[in-house]
Amino acid sequence: MIEIDDRWFAAEGKDDGFPVLIRGRGHLGHLVGVKSHPNILRITWDYVPDENSGMPERDIIKSMATFEEAIFTVLEKDALCIFYKIFLHNGVKEWSAYCSDIALLQEQINKALFGHEQYPIEMVIENDVEWKDYLDLLKNTGQSVNKPS
Repeated sequence: MIEIDDRWFAAEGKDDGFPVLIRGRGHLGHLVGVKSHPNILRITWDYVPDENSGMPERDIIKSMATFEEAIFTVLEKDALCIFYKIFLHNGVKEWSAYCSDIALLQEQINKALFGHEQYPIEMVIENDVEWKDYLDLLKNTGQSVNKPS
């Protein structure tokens, strides 16, 4: 059974004068390359950024939080997906997760969002058997890979 360490780190930076905010799970090293989760699900939400800060408006932030709670609750149940990165910058918020059963994924997303407002999201699946994106996240944010000894 896959155990997900729910500790998150935060990283900040600037790009084009606007803040870049990243939340990541830094303690998934024991899962790197696990064969059951070779695919990345990327969920992207484009929004109209505040012209001064690049951040979403309060009502959008609230909708994003509601969406995130719903999707994490259902997709991380039974480790169908393992979310590892949340990125926010100047009009884009993106959630990234390694997933196992792609056929079950759409059904579970529909279940998670049943009764919710229609969110302006796009989803793509990418293959990343070696978890390179996760390792790059750790490297680019100054985190270390925590693998069991």
